[in-house]
Amino acid sequence: MSDLADLTATELLDAFGAGTATPSDAVAACLARIEATEPAVNAVITLLADRALDAAAESDARWRAGTARPLEGIPFGLKDIVATAGIRTTGGSALYRDWVPEADAVLASRLSTAGGVLVAKLATFEFACGGAVNKTFGPTRNPWDPRRTTGGSSSGSGAAVALGQVPLAIGTDTGGSIRIPSSFCGITGIKATYGRVPRHGVMGLSWTMDHAGPMTRSVADAALMLDVIAGPDPLDPTTLPVEETPFAAALGADVAGLRVARNRGFLEAEMHPEVAASYEAALAELTALGVEIVDVELPTFDLAAVAGWWIIYAEMLSLHEGHVGKIEDRDEMGASLLGAAPFVSAADYLRALRLRPLFQQELAAAMTGCAALVTPAMTALPPFIADEMTSDLGGREVPWLDAACRVSVPFNLTGSPALVLPSGEVGGLPTSLQFVGRPRDEATLFALGSAYQAATTHHLRRPTLPAAI
Repeated sequence: MSDLADLTATELLDAFGAGTATPSDAVAACLARIEATEPAVNAVITLLADRALDAAAESDARWRAGTARPLEGIPFGLKDIVATAGIRTTGGSALYRDWVPEADAVLASRLSTAGGVLVAKLATFEFACGGAVNKTFGPTRNPWDPRRTTGGSSSGSGAAVALGQVPLAIGTDTGGSIRIPSSFCGITGIKATYGRVPRHGVMGLSWTMDHAGPMTRSVADAALMLDVIAGPDPLDPTTLPVEETPFAAALGADVAGLRVARNRGFLEAEMHPEVAASYEAALAELTALGVEIVDVELPTFDLAAVAGWWIIYAEMLSLHEGHVGKIEDRDEMGASLLGAAPFVSAADYLRALRLRPLFQQELAAAMTGCAALVTPAMTALPPFIADEMTSDLGGREVPWLDAACRVSVPFNLTGSPALVLPSGEVGGLPTSLQFVGRPRDEATLFALGSAYQAATTHHLRRPTLPAAI
């Protein structure tokens, strides 16, 4: 039964349909995996074992009755900034340690309505902007090397999916917080187009940069999950309409002949040499699929990263100004980010908002004639856990966010969809690719990603269990 914890959601659905396993079996396997790996990795904040087993029994009955829903009986976890009715939602913070919402976030409700079984609320950097050393709940450790961070802020989601604690999890992404832990943990994650996934009931950080989305073990699972949670919500005026064709329909599409852009400038300018070599090897695998990779210029994208941070700082201060007076109760890194926010002036913030469409136009022009843009999803290996983490770029140490967010935050600014997936390894640690698409064109990313995963085995690697410190 424990082997079920290693299956993807798509594989579990096939097993349920064939009658070779039940949702109760799958939930029991996930609970056993959690018991085997916690608290060593520290991915779980709130475990919902009894609730999950009860829900799984209901899913068993639906499969027997032929009334299974799209995610019937699939275990999932939620980053603990996603509100859950009657279940505490801590935000990873002492300030909300015992807060119990009265209503579910919209995306949480959609997952449950589709038959998903909530197993756990998962660790996060404080309010999605703190550091790896969480003052209240402790650090989440990387399943591939427990001395290292999972990245953040969706730290628990990354570790839980990689370890098989759950096959599906929700993360959020303001400057890379789905994509960074997905990359560091060797899983698949998608930050869909801005507005694709409703954010009502998700603790905010920066309302024009925030995204929520799937963290999974395969591109197929990411498409399946996005089909469930995407769509308009009257409580979130930024949401987009439903696409006529399901995202999962793009899986397995022929990608031979597609042109994919790469930028050797800002987006590839500084990487650890071994990570860079792994990236080039992954591009060779991509070209073996018949994809043509072409060089493009993004001459001002270094400024896009700066503008993105200006917006994050200003909007974070607006949303969290009530916490400024409680700064001594916050994580050191979260407190330092909030403390720096007042130094972004109103003029800086408004200038960044005015620049946003220019960066969107620059990206669109660079991608003319191309189906997508490819970048490294990480520029350095996961750093070692410390109060002040740094990343090794090959003889030069830099603040870890400088390295980790370089290839992610510009696409929060543009609102572009971006998919990351495992593409290799360095010293036993996973490395990853990022595909960036045009607005509302997640389908092309799923086509490219599923073709890549069909031809390679990087996404099938699993960390050694249990994860011991």
